[in-house]
Amino acid sequence: MKNKKLNWGIIGAGIIAEKMAGALHLNQDSELLAVASKSIDRARNFAEANKVPKACSYDEIVSNTDIDVIYVATTHNFHFENAKLALEHGKHVLVEKAFTVNAKEAETLARIAKERNLFLMEAIWVRFLPSYIRLKKIISDGFIGEIKQFNISFGNFVPPKYEKRLTDPALAGGVTLDMGIYPISFVCYMLGELPSDVKSITRFSGLGVDEISDYLFKFPSGCMSTINTSHKLLMKNAVMIYGTKGYIEYPDFQEGEKFLLHTHDGTNKIKSIEEIVEKNHKNGFIYQVEEVAKCIKEGKTESSIIPIQETIDIMKLMDGMRAEWGFRYPFEQ
Repeated sequence: MKNKKLNWGIIGAGIIAEKMAGALHLNQDSELLAVASKSIDRARNFAEANKVPKACSYDEIVSNTDIDVIYVATTHNFHFENAKLALEHGKHVLVEKAFTVNAKEAETLARIAKERNLFLMEAIWVRFLPSYIRLKKIISDGFIGEIKQFNISFGNFVPPKYEKRLTDPALAGGVTLDMGIYPISFVCYMLGELPSDVKSITRFSGLGVDEISDYLFKFPSGCMSTINTSHKLLMKNAVMIYGTKGYIEYPDFQEGEKFLLHTHDGTNKIKSIEEIVEKNHKNGFIYQVEEVAKCIKEGKTESSIIPIQETIDIMKLMDGMRAEWGFRYPFEQ
């Protein structure tokens, strides 16, 4: 594996899969060989539009002995069965966020991957962006002292092309699994820890999924975070990070490249403001592709940037919030 390209297949032929196909074409260590869909016509149209050599069924793609790794890009409700199918056929697997619908499914996938010595990772692509890595270093280097508070807003009016995926309970819709996962993952990554105390509240849509959700976390370090997220409101999409020696404004949450670093000397007077810019590639998926290729070539079965246990723990966290709301998807056991 060290000296050959990593051969990829994609299960799912939607918008996210298109972005991934573009990233795979840009990575010199990867080759995209096939795409699979429940509709062969959809797979063929995707293959033609995205320069993929082969369009096929799910069974065909996981049985293809030339393919090393499968990227699962279907809707949340199918992530578990698609990833399980790929793992059981000996494929390394990258699963689009949210990893699964619940922690039980996530634990099952992790067990299968471990038993078969296969790589498995949740595709939270933003974790690998240069801007995220730079921000984490700024925090860990203590530029604003001990971190005490994160305030995050992340919401917008979902475009029509995404609407069914976010609003249909049968597809595991709702803002938490689709959008809330980003700020939840963000704050856990930046602090390097999981919350020890979680409170949350939601407003349900007419179709019965969470459309506006607020989360309040307290971490073992003592840091607090508030997160507001929605697919029915245009929010500021910004982060404020407060420490004992200053604060950081991250005005374009998710793909932003600019941070404003404010420092003080323990008083209410700001003594300096510094703008820091860290550029990202226009297709940010390339960085997670690089991580998967690197890990597999090195014989690793998981990424240290998104360890599988952290993925499971965050699924448990979201399960707990949904339980607090009395919210289960119709297909959950």
